Amino acid sequence: MDFYALEAQDSIRFSWNNLPSSKITATRAVLPLACLYSPMKDLENLPLVEYDPLKCKCGSILNPCCQVDFRTKLWICPLCNGRNTFPTHYSEYISESNLPAELMQQYSTIEYISTTKDIAPNVMLFLIDTCVSAEELNAIRDSIQQSLNIIPSETYVGLITFGRFIFVHELGFTECPKSYAFNGAKEYTSVQIQEQLGIAVRHDPRGASAAGGAFKRFLLPLSECEFTLNSILDDLQPDPWVVPGDERPLRATGSAYNVAISLLEACPFMVRI
Repeated sequence: MDFYALEAQDSIRFSWNNLPSSKITATRAVLPLACLYSPMKDLENLPLVEYDPLKCKCGSILNPCCQVDFRTKLWICPLCNGRNTFPTHYSEYISESNLPAELMQQYSTIEYISTTKDIAPNVMLFLIDTCVSAEELNAIRDSIQQSLNIIPSETYVGLITFGRFIFVHELGFTECPKSYAFNGAKEYTSVQIQEQLGIAVRHDPRGASAAGGAFKRFLLPLSECEFTLNSILDDLQPDPWVVPGDERPLRATGSAYNVAISLLEACPFMVRI
């Protein structure tokens, strides 16, 4: 299957389609390895299964890349190499000629209709690059505001904007726009970011619940923060730092991802998953 067919099947695109074969080749690579995943893309012939996925201890799920031992009824996680036992309703029927949908190569992307009642809510954290022209920023703003009209109202949303600096916007503060700034040229650990945002829970005897109230300043249900979020989007301006015409903008993309990941790591929903 060619790269475009895989992209249409799994809605994922990589910066490199061939991995470097040696360390020397890897050091000469100009672009880092990255992938762009579009979870909301409408896929044709998307398989639906009416049961919950099998999870490894590390959090990954059973998929076509897993090694399966049909004799001992075990599957090996490709991420942590952990060995997992199939439950009874799998082991009684699974064989090389009788595979569940999640192990078939043509079903590398499937959708589960979960039977679990206690499901963590959806979380969507928007990262907006402001090192663009006013026209491009307007197009980004319009696209996000249109997406807000089709996102379920119970979905938790958050907003981070970045240029030379990273700004985590507090959607729970409705009196006036409020955000927390991080220097894009400085390295921060997850703990430092969480402490600056006031959502750190390390060494707190109350555990993840300690960040529950503080966390809701940055991620709220869309129904509770839609007006505030739209107001912030309407007031967004291109990054004000002047850059010579022959130089690239001072864009702190990596630092922005680090801040976003650190924010999500402290999310009580992620802990519950």
